[in-house]
Amino acid sequence: MRRKVWLSLLGAILVLAYYFWPSSRYPAHFIEPHPVLAQPPHSSGELLQVSDFIATTPRPADPYPYPIALGAVGPLTPLYSGSLQYPFYCGFSQQGLEPPQVDNQQGYGIAVVQDKQQLGYSQDCLHPSRLLWYRLTADNQVRPYQGETLGSDEQLIRVELGTLLRFFYFVLMPVNAAEYGERDSAERWNQQLIYQFHGGVGIGFRQGSINLERMIANRAAQLRRGYAVLSSSANRTSHTYHFLRAEEVAVRLKRHFESLYGKPRFTIGIGGSGGGIAQYLLAQNAPGLLDAAIAQYSYPDMLSQVVYALDCDLLHNYYYFTASDKASWQSMAQRQLIEGLSTSEQQSVRFRWQISAAQLLAGQWPTPSRGASQCINAWFGLSSMVHNPHQGRLKPFTSTELRQQTHWSYWQDLVEIYGRDQHGFAHSLWDNSGVQYGLQPLRSGQLSARQFLELNARIGSWLPAAQMQPEKVRFIRQLDLPLWLSSFGRHNISQPKSNAADFQVAPRYRADTAAINRAYRYGQLFLGKAQIPIIDLRHYLDPVLDMHHLEPSFMARQRLAMQGNDDWQRIWVSHPDYTPVAAAFAALEQWLQQGIAPDSASDRCFAADGSLIAAGTAVWQPNGSCSRHYPPLSNSRRQAGAPTHGLLLQCRLIPVADFIAAGHYQPVDMTPYLPELQQIFPDGVCDYQQGDNGWPADWPAPAE
Repeated sequence: MRRKVWLSLLGAILVLAYYFWPSSRYPAHFIEPHPVLAQPPHSSGELLQVSDFIATTPRPADPYPYPIALGAVGPLTPLYSGSLQYPFYCGFSQQGLEPPQVDNQQGYGIAVVQDKQQLGYSQDCLHPSRLLWYRLTADNQVRPYQGETLGSDEQLIRVELGTLLRFFYFVLMPVNAAEYGERDSAERWNQQLIYQFHGGVGIGFRQGSINLERMIANRAAQLRRGYAVLSSSANRTSHTYHFLRAEEVAVRLKRHFESLYGKPRFTIGIGGSGGGIAQYLLAQNAPGLLDAAIAQYSYPDMLSQVVYALDCDLLHNYYYFTASDKASWQSMAQRQLIEGLSTSEQQSVRFRWQISAAQLLAGQWPTPSRGASQCINAWFGLSSMVHNPHQGRLKPFTSTELRQQTHWSYWQDLVEIYGRDQHGFAHSLWDNSGVQYGLQPLRSGQLSARQFLELNARIGSWLPAAQMQPEKVRFIRQLDLPLWLSSFGRHNISQPKSNAADFQVAPRYRADTAAINRAYRYGQLFLGKAQIPIIDLRHYLDPVLDMHHLEPSFMARQRLAMQGNDDWQRIWVSHPDYTPVAAAFAALEQWLQQGIAPDSASDRCFAADGSLIAAGTAVWQPNGSCSRHYPPLSNSRRQAGAPTHGLLLQCRLIPVADFIAAGHYQPVDMTPYLPELQQIFPDGVCDYQQGDNGWPADWPAPAE
């Protein structure tokens, strides 16, 4: 009883907050320093014109006279990755640098202030290249170095920092104390190079930063062995998933390095999550950039995970707001039937009280959940971050006027590739037309026909971009907390509507087919066209509901197999207490030196103490030793009948009657429900056997 009283009181407070606290009010600490004030009227840069596939499309010659001189800025104008993106938020404050160079007096970009005097503005965030010096202590602590005597177990690291295509670049080189102050010497370099990629979720419009001391610490073992390391803030996906832009920066940074130190024997990539995606895509799209890859916690590409990740908030909206039997959907076992991702009865739903608040505001009594799922604890709010053009980030990086003029989304970051709709918004490639959520559990008898029909009638879709609205956020200053009053972005989800038969159906969304076609041609999807050694390495995080679940490793493998290339990939999975990165480097070095895969690079899995559980060609077979120890799970689209490789953004549709006649619901007889199915799916349901509707027509059909 006491709980109900408190919830009622909370509901009353929230209603007052909803109506009397303006949503545009930001606390001071939620406003980034040095906001972008205005953007220039034009930008420069050409986009590579791809008629067939990006990997076979020649890149233009690079006229820049490398190396970048110390004290100078690197090249600014892209050669082939498209126009300069504005607004563009500078990352110097996070990088610990002085403000960037003044490049205009017209008010474009950020204001540059020094000694309380405004010198002008910077629209491109440019910094002259410089040398920084650090020492790795015996216990691998990273300290700034100023010429003092080094200990016998300490390693001196020279860092070159500057900007290239407006992004920060980093060149890390292990050197001797006698090389202090010099740029060109590399006596300790072992002629081998690492390209460091970084993860996160970003939507562009920012220079970003990289924690330099952390990067040195993470690569300490390899630096001590003589490896040089390259990286750029353009190769961190928390800033952008525009992989053509990331490619051009990486290619030109490597040219800069080679102009100083010569061509390395080989280049190994490393990076997690989005940094793993980058390696899969750049190995495919830009052959020669990397010679091998350590893809950690990876997905095959961004689009493949967005497909099911953006289903999550739709499903949550159904469970909490539109389902007729909300209580049954608070069972995590029931949710897993639909979502496919991991669940836990022991963990609690994140943001539970905010969900309860949203239910109260909607006039519903809060529904307690029994446990939690990866779909909610890991993917909650992604729809706002990457999909809503009016939201993007909670913290404002620009003036209010620019914030309202800009479309903040992952789709907008790649608008030159994906194109615009008739309202000027970037095409979204997310599509759920014809998707029969829960088809697999229906077939297996774990979901009733009535549950299946209601779920698919009411789940709806994301509204077209032109109809979406910003999230409803209020700030409780006393608690220093943002309060989200639009849980799951539900005001941007299509709602069930009654038709003539009084059967409520929420409309679905059909993406632009031509935009999907361009995504394939521009290599924004991993097709399996990679021919370098790849160790796909991850901790087994499914039980802790982390978004970096195991299944994507096998999605990538299946796509490689479709191209006849799966022998290039090895899957390593370990307990979270052990990270076999050093062993991965050793295996790849041997692979590259010998030209064939050594036994030490075989598929394998590890225990918490680092011991080998199993290794060999069969360990990841369905009943293999590693599969039994670390079982891969599923996702919402696979549970809807989509292929396991996940290379399908828009299905081809067939009439429901044809789907029934073909026996695709068997052993369930859905004939009695044909009228309702036809109302839910008036344009038809997915026939996944026909492949992706956006697959380029002049390409051979992918081998299954």
